[in-house]
Amino acid sequence: IKKNNVVFLNIGGITNETFIDEKYKFSAKDLGPGNCLLDSWIRQKTKNRYDKDGLIARSGKVNKILLDQSLDIYFNNEINNKRSYDINDFDISTFRGLSVEDGAATIIEYTIEIIANKISSKNIIACGGGRKNKYLVERLENKIKKKILNIDDFKIDGDFVESQAFAYLAIRSLLNLDISFPSTTGCNNDTTGGTIIWLLKK
Repeated sequence: IKKNNVVFLNIGGITNETFIDEKYKFSAKDLGPGNCLLDSWIRQKTKNRYDKDGLIARSGKVNKILLDQSLDIYFNNEINNKRSYDINDFDISTFRGLSVEDGAATIIEYTIEIIANKISSKNIIACGGGRKNKYLVERLENKIKKKILNIDDFKIDGDFVESQAFAYLAIRSLLNLDISFPSTTGCNNDTTGGTIIWLLKK
């Protein structure tokens, strides 16, 4: 893979992307739900915390009527234009009448439809917990008709990317360097993480 024109697709509770172009300039934004809806569904309907490898969703059948209704509501609502999401921006109440399997399958389709509609169509490397949901990644690949690479394939432990990123931001904050930019968070100007005040005991 080239070292530029890369999208790092972080599938956590919320899905976000960081895009690095051919001039090594970057931009970032949230795309929509990630694991939050499926995890919530599985916790409510089963004794499990999540759908390992997406096996439950894979065994279900998508309810096209509820899927289309939910997508229509999303794409015709102001929430579609948000740059930053919270898991509370989404809910699973629309799917409550479905079986565990069919609900999981429909939620996966809802999730990947939103991601596919917004993701930058470049070289994609998946990270975050959602990269382990084989069915979700498979359905997304099928939808965007593009192979999605796994960050673990580059000898980077995907389970520690986020913690390492926050450590990097902490160091930049200590050095009074900017950590937030108009191209990422949408702030008006490049900005630091604020002022660090050291409280020393006598």
